[in-house]
Amino acid sequence: MTMQKWNYEKRAYEPYTVPSSWHTPIYSFDMGEIVNCPSCGRRMLYGDGYTSKTIHNAYGLGYSVCPSCYDKEIREERAHAKDSD
Repeated sequence: MTMQKWNYEKRAYEPYTVPSSWHTPIYSFDMGEIVNCPSCGRRMLYGDGYTSKTIHNAYGLGYSVCPSCYDKEIREERAHAKDSD
């Protein structure tokens, strides 16, 4: 599966892959579908995830990540926003 992850240091996307055994759809009509967080692999309900700020498809759409990984993304984004001031 083709994914890309935003690198705040380089200010550019880098190729990103997950194990082929992980189920990481970009979208699901079933909010109760069991998926893997593309960041940590944790199994979760699709509807319990948040749109990733860093892991996207080729069109820039974010994958659904678990709440813990989303919190890490928020902290990383804020840390780099302070650096650019």
